[in-house]
Amino acid sequence: MVAHYDDYNGMFEEDLWEEGKGFILDLTHEYNYELDPERREALVPALSRNEPDHFLDACYSLFGPLDHFVRRKTQNKRL
Repeated sequence: MVAHYDDYNGMFEEDLWEEGKGFILDLTHEYNYELDPERREALVPALSRNEPDHFLDACYSLFGPLDHFVRRKTQNKRL
């Protein structure tokens, strides 16, 4: 699998098959994610594919709904 990282724009793309074929997983880092109600820092996944690969239509359901992930401050539990 081939991956591309763009540090300037905060983007990471991973070809999930051969380069130029199949699905591409795109992870984007957002400091103030507009679709998050609290506009928190988020990691936003997206899935794309190369348009000619029509055989992949049946595979989209395997990935389920993609949602963003946010960084949370952890609270230590006291015993």
